[in-house]
Amino acid sequence: MATIVGQSGAWQTLASDLARRGYTISTPRELPPLLRKMEKTRPQLIDASRAKTLRAIHQLTARIAALAAERGLFRRLINSFRIRALKTEIAALYKADSLYSSALDQAIVDLRSFLNSAELAGAEEELAVIERLRTLPSSAVAFNDVRLNATSYIRFNGAALISAQIDHVVLTHAGVFVIETKRWSHRFVESGQFYSPFEQVSRANYLCYDLLREKFGKMRVRSVIACGGSLPDAPLESYVKVVRPESLSSYISGCRNTEMAPELFSKLRSFFEGRVGSPNAS
Repeated sequence: MATIVGQSGAWQTLASDLARRGYTISTPRELPPLLRKMEKTRPQLIDASRAKTLRAIHQLTARIAALAAERGLFRRLINSFRIRALKTEIAALYKADSLYSSALDQAIVDLRSFLNSAELAGAEEELAVIERLRTLPSSAVAFNDVRLNATSYIRFNGAALISAQIDHVVLTHAGVFVIETKRWSHRFVESGQFYSPFEQVSRANYLCYDLLREKFGKMRVRSVIACGGSLPDAPLESYVKVVRPESLSSYISGCRNTEMAPELFSKLRSFFEGRVGSPNAS
């Protein structure tokens, strides 16, 4: 079993977005049960929120009554400001209560949309690819969400090459594999509204090759697209290998040429480990 370093960058982004909305989710598998629970318990959630609001309002009303009952001109003057602030809190609670049900309904709609989103499909595909990479031999190391920054000015296919985010980088004694994961529908591919995945992985490959050449000398870096859906036609003379996710491990294992010594392997492992999920890495 291969060593896995890092997590799916696409899933981490989505999980962070869900956390900001109040949902702590570890895997996509937890999303459908969460939606069903929200739909099923909607009336109870509304009742519980209203009961909590009424308890808070009751406590604030009691504090207002206690402040109003205090005697003394100076005390009553000070308390008038406190009472005004408490009444503002009560008004805010009533407003929040009136908006709760619509906010809950919107959250349910958003979660349904999220479950059908291309972003989630892409994240699920990355997670599936990581599980496939886990089946590689124990000598292999798979790095996920690798961030690379150029250390000098580079041009690739006529455009500046500054940085790259790579879904997966696999290190074996046969070399380095730069892997992009895609799960696009046929309709999306037909739309043409995308950046070429072949160009994307080729640019990432070249930046990876250039950085490794600068530090360790020339070595083999292969470009791979793990495709769980549709892709546009590959450009002429493309050196990018397209494989189905279920065939990815066998393809990598099939590259058996021993191209690096153990000492170099160790140095490359340290290089990529320092660039997992690190946007400022160089």
